[in-house]
Amino acid sequence: MSENSFENLVNEHGRQVLNTALRVLGDVNLANDVHQEVFLAIWKRWPSYNGHTNWPAYLYRVTVRKALETARRRNGCQDAALPERQDTDQRPESNLRADELQQKLAVALARLPQRQADVFVLRRLEGLETAEVAELLGCSHQTVRVHLHRGLRKLSRLLSAYLG
Repeated sequence: MSENSFENLVNEHGRQVLNTALRVLGDVNLANDVHQEVFLAIWKRWPSYNGHTNWPAYLYRVTVRKALETARRRNGCQDAALPERQDTDQRPESNLRADELQQKLAVALARLPQRQADVFVLRRLEGLETAEVAELLGCSHQTVRVHLHRGLRKLSRLLSAYLG
C-alpha cells in the first residue's frame, strides 16, 4: 500500500481516532498522544496491510485499547486523578463536576478487564449498537451484552463513592 494511501487513511479517520481517545481519557493532550501512537503503529506495519482492511473497525479497537493502556499506565490503576481536562468553555464552574466525572470514569475504565472496557466504550461512549460492537470485536451479541452488564456492574461499584 502506498504512502499516499496512508495519508488518506489519516485524513479520513484521524478525527474518529482523536474523538474516541478523548471520550475515553477526557484529556486533549493524552488523546493527541494516543492519536499519534495509533497511526505510528500502523505506519510501522503499513506494508503488511492489504486493501481489504476494515479501517473503521480496526481503528476503534486499536484506539480504545491504546487509550485504556494510556489510562492504566498514567494511573497505575490507582485512583489518582488524570490531568485536568482542557476545555474551551468560558464557564469552568459549570463543567467542574462533568470533568471530575470524566476523570473518575477514565480511572475506573482502566481498572476493568480489557473486553469489558472495550464493550463499554464502544457501546456507551461511542453509541454503537450491540450488533456493531459484536462485529467490531468478533464476538456474539450475547457476549457483548454479558461484558456490558459485568462492566456496568463493576463501574457502578468503582464509582459508587463518587456518585452516591
